[in-house]
Amino acid sequence: MSYADLALGASNVLLNGAVGAGVNQSLFTMPRWFSSPPESLPDVQNALSLRNFWAPLEIGSALALGTAWALNRDDPQRRALLSLAGGLFLGGFAVTVTYFAPEMFRLVRSRDQLEPAELERRGRRWQHLNWGRLILMAATAVVAAAAAQRRPASGIRRMLPPVMH
Repeated sequence: MSYADLALGASNVLLNGAVGAGVNQSLFTMPRWFSSPPESLPDVQNALSLRNFWAPLEIGSALALGTAWALNRDDPQRRALLSLAGGLFLGGFAVTVTYFAPEMFRLVRSRDQLEPAELERRGRRWQHLNWGRLILMAATAVVAAAAAQRRPASGIRRMLPPVMH
């Protein structure tokens, strides 16, 4: 197995793990957190455990996907799919760092300052919007899996223009 295939495999494991963890969190953890705020919300320390899980997973996924792209850049089919996967990943990362992570920590930190109805409303909105983010994460994983499914172009085929294949 080549390094290009190993990097693709690593990115697929990490991306699919992120999707699975995100779905699990959305089905089981977040509904409990927002069931009867502020009592049901975790304290700041417990909420930080999410960051301690998601940050390494996101960084690992980004590194694996970037490495897969770099090692497959000479393969036109894989490069196109991995470029699309990278764009989807960056989009998901952007919405995570601009809305999802900050909003979650704002809600946890302001649990005693906001009215319970406001906490519940914002928590439900977070949960509903999060399904869109999970779809984006799943699309990233599917596109990366499609790249892994493609057989790598042989050395001579990579050097020929695409019209000659």
